Amino acid sequence: MKVLVLGGNRFVGKHLVEELLEQGYDVDMFNRSGTGPDYVMETCEGNIIQGDRNESADLDKIDFDSYGCIVDMCLFFESQFDLIEDRINKDTNYIFVSSGAANTNYSEHYGDYGHDKKQVERRLQDSKLNYKIVRPSYIVGEGNHRPRLGHYMNKIINREHIEVAGNGQNKVNIVFVQDVVKQLIRLATTHQVRTYEMVEVVGDNIEIIDLIYKVNEYSREGEVMLVQDDESAILPKNDFVFKTNSEYTKLDDGLKEYAKWFYNEGAKKYGYTI
Repeated sequence: MKVLVLGGNRFVGKHLVEELLEQGYDVDMFNRSGTGPDYVMETCEGNIIQGDRNESADLDKIDFDSYGCIVDMCLFFESQFDLIEDRINKDTNYIFVSSGAANTNYSEHYGDYGHDKKQVERRLQDSKLNYKIVRPSYIVGEGNHRPRLGHYMNKIINREHIEVAGNGQNKVNIVFVQDVVKQLIRLATTHQVRTYEMVEVVGDNIEIIDLIYKVNEYSREGEVMLVQDDESAILPKNDFVFKTNSEYTKLDDGLKEYAKWFYNEGAKKYGYTI
């Protein structure tokens, strides 16, 4: 089967492309050139179609009918969906990577991001496409270019204050990138025509303060110094929790692997001082 990944050169998309290639699938990626520090062309052998999904002329480079599955990693706005809806074959297995922030319980806390993802979901549900919607919670893991676990580790090692929102007792759901990829692979490779599915990919629920101290267990010698600062905190003060299942990487196991990658490679790659 031939798979198109829209996005695919950073974090989750990069892991997905690598796993699809490892399993022997024919993979193409469509993304802008030079978007971020992780370039798939450095490590993968898939075909790269360079272009901007906001430009109709660039989308014309893609033979949409040639793919059995399309995984859309970078769809954020209805206007972007407008440009691709009529290009996708109605029997193609189309997977939209949305976000837990689109959940009605939380979308108001995530501003335009949660609202826009929810609006795209609604448009997709009203379409004639053979779609799957995937809602990951708070994704962490190897190759994460956003300030998440690495942000905490860096602050602890350098004995800098870690800003928390409110009293830090709000809960967040943590899911590791390998679990998101596992679900995407399952949906991509078990194709059934005209099936519609909403999948929440989640892991452990944990209070922010407990998460920080848990990260500290896997950090090099440092000190946890907390300060309340709603504006600078990387996690909001609202809860972001989901019902978990048994098929996910446990927090301790994931943190252990993440710390190993962070100290060996990640810190230098993403500009942390350790």
